[in-house]
Amino acid sequence: MLHLMNVHQMKETDVNEALTPSQAATLLPNTSVDSIRRWIRNGALPAKKLPNGRYFVRRGDVEALLSPVGPSVSGVEGMEFPGQGALL
Repeated sequence: MLHLMNVHQMKETDVNEALTPSQAATLLPNTSVDSIRRWIRNGALPAKKLPNGRYFVRRGDVEALLSPVGPSVSGVEGMEFPGQGALL
């Protein structure tokens, strides 16, 4: 059953909300908790480490991964991408 919420029931997300790697993985499509931990270790995803060894990431940093990066390709005619010529 689909439950629709009205504007008053919607909770505004807090970009500073602390998420565990597991919670962060659920926000990103096709992403495992192991990937989140790997991104934390290599510095690709900023995180805070607690004295007990647990990591937390900011919701805003996780959501930023959902935003497209790089130049937009819409409306660019004649642009050739690396490897594209080999397919033709």
